[in-house]
Amino acid sequence: MRADRHPRRGPIRAAVLVGLAVLLTACTQPTPPPPTQSPTASPTPRMFTLITTGAVTTADPAVARSYTDSLVVNSIYQRLMMVLPETGELKPDAATDCLFTSKLVYECTLPDQLSFHNGHVLDSSDVKFSVQRALRIDTPDTSIGLLSALKRIDTPDAHTVRFELSWPDNQFGYALAGQAASIVDEEAFDPDSALPLETLPIGSGPYEVQTITPGEVTVSKFEKYVGPKAGLLDALKVEIVADSVAAETAIADGTADAVWRSLDNAALQRVTDEIDGSADSVTAKGFRRFPMPGMRVTQLVWNQDSKLRDNTKLREGVEKALQPDRTLDSIVPVGVADHAKSFLLGGRPKLPSLDGNRIHMTLGYLPTAPGHADLASLIRDRIESLGGVSVRLVTGGSADLWLTDSPAWVNNATGWLQRYLERPLAGSRAKLELLETRARTTSGTARTAALTELQQQAAADATVLPVSQGNGVLFLAKGVDLIGEPFGSGQMLGLWGFTRG
Repeated sequence: MRADRHPRRGPIRAAVLVGLAVLLTACTQPTPPPPTQSPTASPTPRMFTLITTGAVTTADPAVARSYTDSLVVNSIYQRLMMVLPETGELKPDAATDCLFTSKLVYECTLPDQLSFHNGHVLDSSDVKFSVQRALRIDTPDTSIGLLSALKRIDTPDAHTVRFELSWPDNQFGYALAGQAASIVDEEAFDPDSALPLETLPIGSGPYEVQTITPGEVTVSKFEKYVGPKAGLLDALKVEIVADSVAAETAIADGTADAVWRSLDNAALQRVTDEIDGSADSVTAKGFRRFPMPGMRVTQLVWNQDSKLRDNTKLREGVEKALQPDRTLDSIVPVGVADHAKSFLLGGRPKLPSLDGNRIHMTLGYLPTAPGHADLASLIRDRIESLGGVSVRLVTGGSADLWLTDSPAWVNNATGWLQRYLERPLAGSRAKLELLETRARTTSGTARTAALTELQQQAAADATVLPVSQGNGVLFLAKGVDLIGEPFGSGQMLGLWGFTRG
């Protein structure tokens, strides 16, 4: 048999193949898997933003008076009652019911589940504390004057508040709808002093404050709210801008959801012209004007502390000087029940002659109020047409006359008369007290007669002068709306009615 010529060939070949396999394995990198695509994040929607002018100065309902402060206060606190702004009808707010159990006792019942934003239970003790605190602080130019009939408050149990009156007041339920009667947590508020702005306010209203500064307030919906004005948006921001230019820019750029007040006459006309020229009645960015007919009432008010206020001939002269431009004939606006014509409109009235030395007076206005700079200049010209009078315009501090468009705290005849009744002339005081008592203790034609005579006396005294009644200023972005009853008892805007589609 022939011998094998390569007896080790098989093992060697196997070893070489194994070595090559190892070498190839070491030199060849595996193909990496394709990178996974990260999903594109959806842009975070901008928080609903309401723009206005006028810094936030307080969130304490016992002292709040400005438009911006009242917007915040009305949205974060409740009152026992509320007044529907369109009809003037009195309805429960935090209470389940309020009624007269006798001529001198007004009793309110609270529901079981009321609570504050901090989780504290809201009961009758908080209501008593809140009203007594507001009476104690007694801030002028608030709704506190409407509580003049109150004698004592009793709380027989946690759900019952009993108000004992000094005289039968048919307006007391309306007084409990006023801003000063807002309910605060007695464990969170000082009984004798105002809440500092840097302290978060605690209420029970539809929105609770998350941050608050003079230039911005952010709020979130209060999920445990009990009442008729539940918030529709989860969160909102109130942003204070410097002036009309900034507000108009927000409309042009679409950087806000709502623009309230803020625009001067020229800016308002430009935006209105843009809307009127559009087939869809909107601006280029989709803003439209929300209808607020008759909701802006402008008055000229004499400062009670002015030494010139007692000058009868000067008051008469100022009243007559405004007559050609006046478009509102009473301090109770048109559309409010028991409005009575009392001031003359238009024409060329004979101006009284002012004898003696030249009179120097000041006229104050808020530069953040839409159109008031132009209006104040016009009023100055009219008053100086009396001859012998010089008028200096001021935007802060004290002034002899103040131009204001602040609404009444309660939108009824008594509410609108408060600004006049709380500052009576010495010679009219007794008559006004008699007429006001008659208006607040009678009904039907007797009450109407008393309210009519009060308005006529206001025209005779000329300490509060109607100037005009026009539409409110509110522009809404595309997809934004106000629904339900979006205004408070004094026709003050609230945050609870806003929606964004």
